[in-house]
Amino acid sequence: MHFQCQKSIIFISMKVQWKSALFIFTIVLCGLTFESCKPKEPKDPSTSMSSQSDSISSQPEEETQPLKANNIIAYGGASNPEVSVALETFSPFTLIQTLASRSIEIKDSLEMVRETQSLTDPKDSLIFMPYETEAHLAILEYRRLMASGPVLKDLCPSLIEINRITEANDSSFNILPPAEKSKFLSHGSFFFLGGAPFIDKIRTDDNTVYTDPQGKPETRFVSSVPENASYLLNSIYHFKNGPINITFGPPLNSYDNGPKEVNGIGSLCHNFINRMPVFFLTENGVVPAHLIAVTIKLVPENMGCVSDQPQIEFACSQNIEEDEILGVYIPYHSAPISSSTISRPNNLLWTADINSDGIPDIACVSGTFEGISSDTMMESLWYVNIDGVWKIIDWAQDLDCT
Repeated sequence: MHFQCQKSIIFISMKVQWKSALFIFTIVLCGLTFESCKPKEPKDPSTSMSSQSDSISSQPEEETQPLKANNIIAYGGASNPEVSVALETFSPFTLIQTLASRSIEIKDSLEMVRETQSLTDPKDSLIFMPYETEAHLAILEYRRLMASGPVLKDLCPSLIEINRITEANDSSFNILPPAEKSKFLSHGSFFFLGGAPFIDKIRTDDNTVYTDPQGKPETRFVSSVPENASYLLNSIYHFKNGPINITFGPPLNSYDNGPKEVNGIGSLCHNFINRMPVFFLTENGVVPAHLIAVTIKLVPENMGCVSDQPQIEFACSQNIEEDEILGVYIPYHSAPISSSTISRPNNLLWTADINSDGIPDIACVSGTFEGISSDTMMESLWYVNIDGVWKIIDWAQDLDCT
C-alpha cells in the first residue's frame, strides 16, 4: 500500500543515516584515542571554550523528515442525495434562504455595474429595496414563528438512511475491526456529530465567563466542519420541537462585492430555549453537555477557509479541552448513557462502546491528505455499528484555503 511504502522508505533512510552516524562516531573516537597518547600541554581557558564551541557547531544537524499525507480516506458522499437533501432542508427556513439570496444577488449585481459598494443613487434603491424589504419582513415573521415552536408536518429521514460511500482508492474500511453483531443503534433514533479535531472551544479576548441558566460557569464549543452539521437543526427539531429565540448575526464577508446582508443581517442564530441534552465521548468517559444554538448563514460566503455549514454551539459544565471530544452522541428515544469505553489500538483508529456490552458501537478512522495550504491536512470518517455492519455516519476534513 502507498502508506506502507512511505514507511519503508523512511525506515531505509533512517537506517542509512544511522550507519553514517556510526562511521563518523568511530573516526572521532579513534582520533580522541590517538590524541590522548600525546603529551598534554597547558590550555588557555578561552581557547578551550572556543574549541568546544567549534566542535559543537561542526556537528552535523539531524535532518527532519516532513510528514507525508497517507491518503487512506477517499470519501465519495451520498449515493442517495435525495435523502441527504431532505435531511438538511429545514422547511420553515426555506423561504428565508430564497428571498435573502435574491435580494443579495440583485444588490451584488448593481455594485458590479456601478463599480462601487456604496449604492447611494435613489434609482438603485428603487431597484433593490423592494426585494430587501420583502426578505427582511420574512425574517421577522420567521423569528415570530420559531418563538412559538411550530410543529413540522414533513418527514425527516434518520442519519443511517443516508447511504454514504467511499471511492475505489479508499482504504479506511480496512483499518476497522470486525463489526460484531449489535442492534444498539440499528433503530437510527439518534444523532451523531464528529468531534476532534473539528470542534473548537470558544475563547474570547476579554476572558468572558459563560454561564448556564442557573448562573453557573460553563465552557462553550462550536463546530461547523463535519458533514452532519448541515443536518442537525432539522433532525433535532423534528425529534423535539420547541420554542427557539432567533437572534441576528452581522453581515457576511465577500471577496468581490460588499458585505452580504439583508438590512444588516447576515445570519440567523437559533437559540434553544429548552436546551437539548447531548453526550461528549471522551477517553475519560462520557461527559454530559447541552446543544444550545445553531447559526445558519443567509447565503454562503464562499471564503474557502470558512465553513458555510451551520455552526453548532454546545455548552458543558466541565472545563475540558476540545481535543478531548472525540464525538457528540445525542440519543432520541433510548436511555441516556452514563459510561463509554474508548479503545485506541493505533493512531489511525479509535472505537467506542457506548452501552457497555463489550461491542464497539462507533469507530473513527483518521487520515491525512495533501492540500494547498498544508502538506498534511486532517480528514476523518466516523462509522456506526448497524446490526453487525460498519456504516459511515459522518465525515470531515480540514478546510483548504485557496
